[in-house]
Amino acid sequence: MVLLAGVIVAGCATPRKASSGPYGSNQPNVVDSRQAQKELDTARAMIEAREYSGVVPRLLLTMSKYPRTQAALDARYWLGVTYYNVQSYRDAIGMFEEYLEYAPEGQYAQGSREYIAQLTTEYDEKFPSGAELDGRVSDLAAALQESPGNVDAQLELADALWRRGSYDDAGRIYAAVLRNHADRRGDPLIRSRFEYIGNGDYILLTPSEIQRRQIEDRPLQIANVNSFRSGEDLFTRQPRYYVVTGQARNLSESVLYGVQVFVTIYGFGNVVFDTSTVNIGRLNPGEARAFSVRFSNFDNIENVRRHEAVGSFQR
Repeated sequence: MVLLAGVIVAGCATPRKASSGPYGSNQPNVVDSRQAQKELDTARAMIEAREYSGVVPRLLLTMSKYPRTQAALDARYWLGVTYYNVQSYRDAIGMFEEYLEYAPEGQYAQGSREYIAQLTTEYDEKFPSGAELDGRVSDLAAALQESPGNVDAQLELADALWRRGSYDDAGRIYAAVLRNHADRRGDPLIRSRFEYIGNGDYILLTPSEIQRRQIEDRPLQIANVNSFRSGEDLFTRQPRYYVVTGQARNLSESVLYGVQVFVTIYGFGNVVFDTSTVNIGRLNPGEARAFSVRFSNFDNIENVRRHEAVGSFQR
């Protein structure tokens, strides 16, 4: 059985603002402005196609390469949108706030304010403070002292304990409720946290257990994928090659066999320019192997819009 693993982008920290802001005394030249807008348009197309894995590094690169352009400023808004779609709420809020700092009356100012308001509400609901959770646990525990048979209060207490990180305590409550109320086993929230095996046995679907299962299901990670141009032509002074590099890493505790990485470069509209297969072979547990692919099959290197690296392996 051959399994595929898509590219996983390494975490990108939100860039720090330069003290002078994105604009300085020197205005960008026309070429830089056009190229920056071209890269931003590509990123927006990827967002619309929900190809979020490659958007973050592309926007960060646009911001760093063309810091004084309008596209670099607008990239902050679209980076915020991307962070929102991958549920990185704090990073999203930071990007929208940065956009508003530089352009309080800009094209995306109102949209940024609306996102900030929505994100703040969602973040507070999903991630209440520790003090708030402690107070909620105390209140529910007191309520159950007076009415120990209140199933809804028991489940609320289990939810508060779970969100606080007290997984074992929450699990014991879930087990007791399901033991006495089998009809509750279909509850979506309970099923996302508690796997009832039977005969009183169960598995808690804690974040670490979910991560373990994800690694078992997708043990091959394609990480640190980047690209650069090389091989400058002696006459045109233009780079001749588009190079894609990265790493294939075995995250599991088992050996992976027949590991391959399929690297593809695309033009506008997802037109495939070229593709190449890197044969890595065996990957031991925890082992990482680097790969590098050089492409030259395109009419103009400026037309290469994005790249992709997908891994496969055999069990």
